[in-house]
Amino acid sequence: MKNMIFSALFFLVQHSLGISMEMNSEGPSTMVLAASGLAPEIDYQLQGSDSLTASNWMSQGAVVSNAAMHDWLVSSEAPTAFFRLSESTMPPLKNPWANVQVMNDDWLYLERDTETLPADDDSAYEQITLPHSWNAFDSVHSNDYRRASSWYRKNLVVTPDQLSERLYLRFKGAAQRARVYLNGSELSFHNGGYSAFVCELTGQVSAGTNRVDVWVNNETVSDVAPQAKPANKTPDFNSYGGLYRSVQLISAPEISIARNYYGGPGFRLWSESVSEAEADLKVKVCVDNGSASAQSVDVGVKVLDLDGSVVSFGSHTVEVSAGSFTNVLVAMPSLVTPRLWSPERPERYQVAIELKQSGALIDSATTRYGFRSFAITANNGFFLNGEPYKLRGVNRHQDYFEKANALSLEQHWRDLLLIKEAGCNWLRLAHYQQDEYVVQLCDEMGLLVWEEVPYLGGNISAMEPTLRSMMKEMIEQHFNHAAIVIWGMGNEVWANENLRQYLLRMKELVHQEDPLRKAGYVTGDTDNTSDAGIGGAVDVLGYNLYRGWYGNSYTDLTDRLNELHAKDPDTPLILTEFGAGSDLTIRKENPRSKDFSIEYQNDFLESHLQQIQQIDWLCGANWWAFCDFGSVWRGDSMPHINQKGMVTFKRDKKPGFYLMKSYWNDEPVVYIEAAEWTPRDGDSNKVYRVFSNMNEVEFFQNGVSLGTQSNLFSWSVALANGTNTLSAVGRSGSVMRTHTCDILFGEVIPVSGITVTDYEAGNPGPHLVDGDLSTRWAAEGTPTITYDMGEMKQVSGLDIKFYKGDERTYGLDISGSVDGQNWSEYFSGSSSLNSGLVRFDFSGTQSIRFIRIQSHGNSANNWNSYYELIPVEVP
Repeated sequence: MKNMIFSALFFLVQHSLGISMEMNSEGPSTMVLAASGLAPEIDYQLQGSDSLTASNWMSQGAVVSNAAMHDWLVSSEAPTAFFRLSESTMPPLKNPWANVQVMNDDWLYLERDTETLPADDDSAYEQITLPHSWNAFDSVHSNDYRRASSWYRKNLVVTPDQLSERLYLRFKGAAQRARVYLNGSELSFHNGGYSAFVCELTGQVSAGTNRVDVWVNNETVSDVAPQAKPANKTPDFNSYGGLYRSVQLISAPEISIARNYYGGPGFRLWSESVSEAEADLKVKVCVDNGSASAQSVDVGVKVLDLDGSVVSFGSHTVEVSAGSFTNVLVAMPSLVTPRLWSPERPERYQVAIELKQSGALIDSATTRYGFRSFAITANNGFFLNGEPYKLRGVNRHQDYFEKANALSLEQHWRDLLLIKEAGCNWLRLAHYQQDEYVVQLCDEMGLLVWEEVPYLGGNISAMEPTLRSMMKEMIEQHFNHAAIVIWGMGNEVWANENLRQYLLRMKELVHQEDPLRKAGYVTGDTDNTSDAGIGGAVDVLGYNLYRGWYGNSYTDLTDRLNELHAKDPDTPLILTEFGAGSDLTIRKENPRSKDFSIEYQNDFLESHLQQIQQIDWLCGANWWAFCDFGSVWRGDSMPHINQKGMVTFKRDKKPGFYLMKSYWNDEPVVYIEAAEWTPRDGDSNKVYRVFSNMNEVEFFQNGVSLGTQSNLFSWSVALANGTNTLSAVGRSGSVMRTHTCDILFGEVIPVSGITVTDYEAGNPGPHLVDGDLSTRWAAEGTPTITYDMGEMKQVSGLDIKFYKGDERTYGLDISGSVDGQNWSEYFSGSSSLNSGLVRFDFSGTQSIRFIRIQSHGNSANNWNSYYELIPVEVP
């Protein structure tokens, strides 16, 4: 509850600082909190609550400061119900400078694999809007995806007034390499697809139309991470290509806060000593003098509280040489009794930076800054603002079904809303730097962050220069975010001395760039990491443990973590990945590892959540992953997708989402685990679990109570034929939540998974997989049979029982597919004479979901007739 209250507070701060946002209410129970100085109105939904003690105070028109509002929100008078801002209140992206124009419209795209600047006119191009990726569809609908070059073009109109300013193009993400041309001349080259880069246009553009061409390439090259290796099916995510984030046109005065210093904001904020009593603030501003002579510049910095009052001010005068940068450190008085930032209370102050000459303002920048302290210990876990704090989170990839990584800001925001709803206070951005809007939201909504460079193996001597550049850009661009506590240096690279030396060098770079945050590295479930001395080369060590999925049992997680802790007793450890795959269409009463059932994922997750909470020395844990994500060479139950998410690739919640929420979120939760599992068949006696964090839950079947429980929340239910209405009612004091579902049981027609292009009346396709060797399918001519086995399986052949198989041979072609669209042929010919099952062996074990048979009649006539199809599965 408090998480969302403070998210609401954040929006109050936005209004006090003059940021225009529209906020609308949802639902029938709405209250408007209107106060002097807060405009427009801010509506909140009050769920299941009682009266609000302060409502009369507000309705009487009292003048209420934002600080007073804040104090009331966190006081004992605040409502015990849960506040939720409406989904229309998406925060805007906050650029630090004025005069930033988003340039996402009216781009042209040419899918041509060449490094030669195209001479074609615009008619040869396709018109598109950014963000854009050329892998939006092939990455989910084929066995590979395009890794090549493409060209983008923008006809940039520059006004005469703009020629008097400095102009920049800022590319927020071009994957994985980019070369920028202006009016036919090369302007810039950038290696790495995840950090922003800036091109200065000043003095190179003219009034009118200027042509910008951008070459973008996502091929695997030796010096750029990550390395896509189809033969090894690595990495386990897609290296999409395209201009997949926004492009900005930025204007600035001749003497300015730097716009092109490693793609960052041009200033850094940090604190070395933070407590509830006092917090210091260090400010370093990069002043860029684009003039032809040295300039004296006054740099002023002020910090404003929730009411807009200045609580700290500092200034410094600096001489900046012509055509150069100068970093200016501005001394700032400490803040007394600062409001500290945390995921539960994401408090932030406004910081305004001004450049002046002779008292006249020449440039400025603003941002919001959170004061917080943290410590990561080997034996006592993580501490935030001096208090023990267990990190509970997920890992997030930045892609979406049929969009690749070209997400809108709204899609990023909705992802963060879901992550917060699940009860997370911590997020690992895997395995690369993500959009600056994501880390902005982590600051605003309250999520601690691990962010990393994409080193996942390959020739380190070739890649290290680019990785160092990626690390410096990432730190410079995201340095001012209170959410970030760890900079990651890589993930699951085989441990040896080369890796250890790389980590030592990279850790030194991290500490040079950011002495206060920690340098982390993530490894797999192996003793080799400790044997190679990796723990001593990093500040924080993450382990990816998939016990119960890739071997072993999930019940031995605690033993394995304690064993790893004993091997590196002086190194803080985080369980950076744990997870199990699932498919909303696969339900099992007796689940097992790798069956992709919802039930196994839930069992796996619950055991881990219980164990993690009991290990006091463990800093925290991250479920793998927040959402299903693209991995083109994978063959889970759905092809080309890693299915370990709490939500699907399209962001539909899986039941495990509610299980996690019941453990990690204080918001009342009641959810029937098998609510979507209908129809049901087999034995009528079923067990229904409820995921809840409420004091007690009562379970009903068709309006009849089956009892109330205060723990376990599991009921035996005898389903009746027909529709069963099941309800779970949770109660905690006066708060009540209900979840209801309808389950069909009884005469259920099984779904066969068989489709046929033709059949004889009385001998339909489903007979082929009904398990009855006395029923058959029949059709004349050359019909096609397609069998969807429902999930990916390891299949080495196919058994078929033919009608009169001892008298006739049948002509047929057998193919397999992972997606039902791209097929590989395994057999073409005729059957042997046999009255029983005839086996057709494939060329080795095939990982497939679909089997297709093209039938060609038999040796006696043009008819085809089979009793049964039985895939030969490999355990």
